[in-house]
Amino acid sequence: MKKCVVLGMDGVSPHAVLRLVAQGKLPHFARMLREGSFFPHFLSSVPSSTPENWTTISTGAWNGTHQVMSFQVFSPPELHGNWMSGYTSAESQAEFIWDAVERAGKQSIILKYPASHPPTMKSGVQVCGCHVRPCAHQIEGARMFATVEPRSTPLVLQVAADAAALSSRLPTLMGELPFLARGLGAPSVGAGLDERTVLYGVPDDVEKSKLGKPEGVGLHTAVCKIAPPGKRYYLWVLSTRGQGYDRVAISRDAAGQDLMAELGVGEWSEWFLEPWDTVDGRREGTIRFKLEALSADAQVVKLYSSQIMDVDHYAYPGAVGRELYEQVGPFITDIGWEGLGHDPKQSWFHESVLVDLAEYQHDWFVRAFDYLSRTRPWSLAMMQVHCIDCANHHCLRLADPAANPDDRALGGRYLRFVETLYESLDRMLGRMMALMDEDTVLFVVSDHGGLSGHLHVNATDILEKAGYLVRDTRGQTDWSRTRAYVVNGIFVNVNLQGREPHGIVPAARFDKTCDEVIAALHAYVEPSTGLHPINLALRKVDARYLGLFGDPTGQKIGDIVFTLREPFGGNHGEQLSTAEFGLGSNTSLLMIKGPGIRRGAQFERNAWLTDIVPTICKIIDVPVPRQCEGAILYQALDE
Repeated sequence: MKKCVVLGMDGVSPHAVLRLVAQGKLPHFARMLREGSFFPHFLSSVPSSTPENWTTISTGAWNGTHQVMSFQVFSPPELHGNWMSGYTSAESQAEFIWDAVERAGKQSIILKYPASHPPTMKSGVQVCGCHVRPCAHQIEGARMFATVEPRSTPLVLQVAADAAALSSRLPTLMGELPFLARGLGAPSVGAGLDERTVLYGVPDDVEKSKLGKPEGVGLHTAVCKIAPPGKRYYLWVLSTRGQGYDRVAISRDAAGQDLMAELGVGEWSEWFLEPWDTVDGRREGTIRFKLEALSADAQVVKLYSSQIMDVDHYAYPGAVGRELYEQVGPFITDIGWEGLGHDPKQSWFHESVLVDLAEYQHDWFVRAFDYLSRTRPWSLAMMQVHCIDCANHHCLRLADPAANPDDRALGGRYLRFVETLYESLDRMLGRMMALMDEDTVLFVVSDHGGLSGHLHVNATDILEKAGYLVRDTRGQTDWSRTRAYVVNGIFVNVNLQGREPHGIVPAARFDKTCDEVIAALHAYVEPSTGLHPINLALRKVDARYLGLFGDPTGQKIGDIVFTLREPFGGNHGEQLSTAEFGLGSNTSLLMIKGPGIRRGAQFERNAWLTDIVPTICKIIDVPVPRQCEGAILYQALDE
C-alpha cells in the first residue's frame, strides 16, 4: 500500500536551494534532485503568504474557494473567551486532505501543520496545528530575563544574604525569575475579527460577535495560562575561578538548596518537567534555560527560558502528548521567533539561539514521525517547519549583498545564519529520507520563498497622494472624504455606499472609481528608484484568473488586487511567485522522490500549490477532497 509524506518548509526558496546545492552545502537536497522530480516553477496563490498557501497545499483549493486570506484574531476554547492571533482549521471552507483520507478508511499523522487545529479528523494523530506563534497549547511563552535591554523581563541582582549551598569566590549574586499571570489575550471578547480590518473569520459565538473588535490583539499577544500568584525560580551568579563571574545556577527555592542547573555562557540546561498552576488547574509543562550572556562584572546577565508546553494537551488524541513526551521528548512550537523578531536591533538574543531551537525541533519531528509511523497505521503524514521564514523576516535584507552591499561584515554574519538553517533542514531531510521505505513517496514543499524586502511601498500613501484617501488633522482616515482604502495588504476597497459603514461612493460610480484607482496605482513612481513598483492591478471580477473570488463583505478579497514587482515589497506576500531578486525568490519549492516517481527529472511546466493534493490522492488511492481544484502532476509519475 502506497504512503506519502509531506515535509513542509516555510519560506524555503528553490533559488536558494539550488545555489547552496551548487556550493556543496546541501547534499540531501542534491540527492532529491538526482533521484526525484523537481518543479522549479512551482507557483503559489495570491497573496503569497503563510495562511493562504498552507491551506491551499492541504486542500488543493484556491483562495476564493477555501476563503482563508489572512491572519486573524479568534477565541479558541483553550483561552476561555479570551483572544489570540493566527488562523485555525475553522476558517477553511474547503475539505482538508486528511479528512478525505479518513473518508477512505485510512489514517494520517499531522505534525504541527498550520491551520490544522482544532482537529477535523476523528482518527489518526495530530500534534498542535497552531501558527508559529503564539500557541494555544502553551502554558507560557519564552522569556529573556536580563539586566539590560532588549529583554522581555527585567532581572535585578543583589548580593545574596544566604548562599551557603553555593560555592563562589566572589560574593554570590541572586535574582528572581518570576513567571507571573499575564492574562489571556485582550480584555474584551468578540468573534472572529481580522487584526488589520473589520469583520473576518468564523465566529466562535454568534452573540459575542455583537460586542465588537477586541483591542490590542496581534501576533505578539502573549498566551499565558499561569494562574495568580504565579511561580518563581531563582538565579545565582557565581565566580568559580575568582577572576570574575563566569557561571550561574538556577534553583527552585530562595535558599539555593533545590538546584536545577548550573550553566556557563552558551550552555543549555536539561529539560525540566515542572508543575504549574494554570487557569485549567494543575498542569505539567516542560522548560529549559540557556545562559546567553554573562559579563565578568555581572553587569550584563541574560538568561533565556523556553516556551513552556503543557505535555498533556498539545496533541490529539490527548494521551498522545504524554506518550510522545516519554518516547521522543518535549515538544515546542516556538523556535525563538518571539525573541528574535523582525528587527535585529530589538532581538533579545543572538540568532544562534534560534539555530539551537530549530535544530532541536527538526530532530524532534524526525524522531516523532519515526515513532508514530512504527506504532500507528497511516497512509499520509504531513509536517511543517518554519525556521527559514523566521530568518528571512529577521535579516535577509541585511544578508543579501544585492540589498546590503555596503556592510558585508554584518551581512556575512546574517548570511551564514540563514545558510546554517538551510543546512539544518538538509540534515532533517536526510534523516527523513532514511526512514522512507519502498512504498513511501516523499514530497518536500514550501508555501512561498523569500525576498530581501528592503524597499517598501505604502499603498495607502499612493491613494492619499492621488486624492482617493484623506486623513484628518490627527492622521486618521477621514471617511467622509475617502473614496478608496487599502485592506488586507494587497487589496483596495471602494468606500461604497450601502456596503461600507461610512460609504460615500454611489454604486453608479463604482466601476469608474475602480478604473481610476488602478490607473493611479500603475502611474505611481517610487522616488528613490524611479521605477513603477505596481506590476499587476486587477478588478475583483478579473481576479478569478488568480483564484480570488467570493467574500461579498470585501474584507478578505477587496475590489482591486495589486502586486509589486521585485525589489519592492516585504519578504513575501505582496509579490507574485515569479519574483526573483539577489539571493532570493518568491517561488515555492517542490521536490518529489519515491516509488513510481521519475528520477532526475526537472520540468519547465508550471505547477501550482493546488496540484499537491490530487497528486498525493492519486498515489495513495483516495478520493480528492470535495473542493479540490488542482491537477495531478502526471509528468512526475513513471506510469
